[in-house]
Amino acid sequence: MQEAEAKLVRDSFSSVMPYLAYPQELRSLIERMLGESAGIEVFIEGLRQAISAEADTTRKTDGQIFLNELRRRLPK
Repeated sequence: MQEAEAKLVRDSFSSVMPYLAYPQELRSLIERMLGESAGIEVFIEGLRQAISAEADTTRKTDGQIFLNELRRRLPK
């Protein structure tokens, strides 16, 4: 993943962190996914799948809050 894309992901996470119930868990998942993803689209899809597989609705909500912010910040 390009450094600019990784910065966008991290900046998006930082902006929503105050609204998350489990920010450290989501941060760990994001950092792991950043290392595994070749691009932002692959990252978003992988994270979306990981969030969908989560059983806890609060953790799902945290993930959705982050993904919504990330999508909002993506260049059109």
